[in-house]
Amino acid sequence: MKRQPFPLADQVPDQLRGVLLDFWWDAERPWQLDLPVTRFPVERLCWQLDLPMWAVHGVPFQVSPAQVAAAPDRYPVQHARTMAADLRYPLHIAWLTGRPTVLDGVHRLLGAQLAGHPTVLVKVVPDDRFDDFAVPAP
Repeated sequence: MKRQPFPLADQVPDQLRGVLLDFWWDAERPWQLDLPVTRFPVERLCWQLDLPMWAVHGVPFQVSPAQVAAAPDRYPVQHARTMAADLRYPLHIAWLTGRPTVLDGVHRLLGAQLAGHPTVLVKVVPDDRFDDFAVPAP
């Protein structure tokens, strides 16, 4: 399947290349994948919390989860999303550039870190399943 390219590809900061998927995907489809749920060490995923993954005032790639944690009053929308994140739902991770990378669930990851959880529930998405949630190119 030919995948629709990520629409903001020209805006992605260099430090996010290889961390974000390079194609557009349906955010709800990974939840439908029948994959085993396992526990994964929070510390192995926390490298992503220093990356500017989140938008501020609708502008993408402006703030890192670590910045939100350090100054919650400055980033109330992202902080509220983090505090409301339900850790009963697993994160979706994949191995991108040789590292475990969160595809879906960064707010849950930050919430788990802030709560001091040593592990978090995850579903590991193998790269041969990416077409299951990729948006097809027109």
